[in-house]
Parts: sequence; structure tokens; C-alpha cells
Amino acid sequence: MHEFELIRQAFRRKAPFIHPSTRLSNGDDASVHTLPAACDLVVSSDMSMAGVHWPHDFPLADAACRAVNAALSDLAAMGAEACWLWCCAAVADAQSAEQMGAGIAMALADRDIELAGGDTVHAEINSLSVTVAGMLPKGKAMRRDAACVGDDVWLCGHAGLAAYALQQWQQGNRSQEGIRAFREITPQLDAGIQLREIGVCCCIDVSDGLLADAGHVAAASVVGIEIAVEKVPGFFALCAFLSRNEALELLLSGGEDYALLFTASENLREHLTALATRIGRCTPGSGVKATLDGKNINMIRRGYDHFS
Repeated sequence: MHEFELIRQAFRRKAPFIHPSTRLSNGDDASVHTLPAACDLVVSSDMSMAGVHWPHDFPLADAACRAVNAALSDLAAMGAEACWLWCCAAVADAQSAEQMGAGIAMALADRDIELAGGDTVHAEINSLSVTVAGMLPKGKAMRRDAACVGDDVWLCGHAGLAAYALQQWQQGNRSQEGIRAFREITPQLDAGIQLREIGVCCCIDVSDGLLADAGHVAAASVVGIEIAVEKVPGFFALCAFLSRNEALELLLSGGEDYALLFTASENLREHLTALATRIGRCTPGSGVKATLDGKNINMIRRGYDHFS
């Protein structure tokens, strides 16, 4: 099978949806899209590689599905409607391309998101570079630099469970129940739009670890952040299987759950309790402090670093 037939069979045929705002779709030198006049374009790119973002022996279709959902989580953090996806796949062989295409199609199933283009190359290690784009009302994107002293800190989703599931896989537990939290991440796209519409201005998705990503918000907004660990969804579930210190490390440093961490003023509390859990507050100062039952927790590893 030659290159272009492989691309058609492995990718294009599996994801036929075309977004209404697309003028020229997949198959030309570039795709062309028109935005409504009152909207901003939101674009993000994400890279996933075997041995780094998923184990080498992890099912490749699941890995590709996960890679797409991880990229879409960036749009959720901005409060954007997801519209388009471009995937550049480096594949070891034709079978890998077929499996990646199946995973991309799984991620896009029942979503009005178009596979608008991409590229495929042969490589020794399977990897997937994903670019996503969406739209939202002009000037309404949720950002990392909009937290204020006195704001509540909230989490939409849970923390630590994906890192625990990955740990289970690496230790040989391949049961569906054991790995579900790593395999089946869900980008909080609808929740992100709801948060934006409620009036939330500051948000980030938790990919590198709760402390690390809260630290990005604290640095960008020039505030301190305090997180009460006992309030974080996922903590007590982890404590049922792990020691307290092991649970704390996965919860605060594990990442990969793609929850939404956001801040909001007190007057929005009644509108947010059905969507998220209040886990802390923004304070004067800088950095992130985690407490458990009022006592400070000192963590050496605060999150994932690709170059550490």
C-alpha cells in the first residue's frame, strides 16, 4: 500500500465529519475555515510518544485516542468549542497507522469535530502530534493569568487516579478496571464552556500534576494558591489502595487526569457546586502550598518535567 492510500484508509475514511465552518477540507495542501465575526480562534498543539506518554506495550489505538483527548483538554481549559483536529503520525508500520487511525476515530466519535488534515511518516517509534482548534466569543477565553487574591480554587474532575492506573499497568495489572482511569480520559469540553458562560475567567487543565499546574496559574496571576488535599476528589480513593504518602505523591504530582483547575470569586459559588469541587483559595504571595487537615505538606517532586 503506498503512502496516500495508507493515509486515506487509516485516517480519512475513519473520520468523515466536516465542520460547517470548513470551506476546504482534508485532501488539499491546506484546509480553509471561516469563523463567525464575533468569535476568536483558539489553537493548541500537543505531542505524544511511545515510551514517554504511554508505555511501549500499551494498545496503540487507546494511546492515539488518549493523545487526541489530551489535546482537546487544552481547548476545554480555554472554554472553547472544539471544531478541528490535525494529526501528524509517525508510525513504525502500516498496522500501526491503522491502529492510530482507529484511536483517532474513537476520540472523535459522537463529537462534531473534523479531522481537517495532517501528515504521516515512517519512524522507528510511534508518535502522534495533534493540533486542535476551536472558537469562542471574542475576548472570553479563560486564561492562566486571571486569578485574584480571595478567589476560590476549584477542581472539575479528579486527580491522581490516572497516575495510579498507569502505575498498575507498569506493575503488570492489565485488567480493564485497573487501567481504566489512564485509558479512558475525557476532555471536559462541555464543562469548560459552562464555566466560561458562568463567568469563570481563569482555568488550566491538569496534565503535569496538580501542584505543577496550580503553580503555572500562581506564577501567571502573581498570587499564592493554597490547596486542601482532603478536599481533592480522588484522594480518599487512592488511600484505599496506597499508603498516605504514596497517595499524596500521585494526587499532587501524578498528572494525566486532565481535570480542570480554575479560580472564581466567592459570588459564583452557588453556580459552581454542581460542576466542581472547591479545594482551596488564592492568597497574597506566590507559589503553591498544599495542606492535609491544616498541616503543610512538603513535596520534592511537584509534577512531570519532560527534561528532568
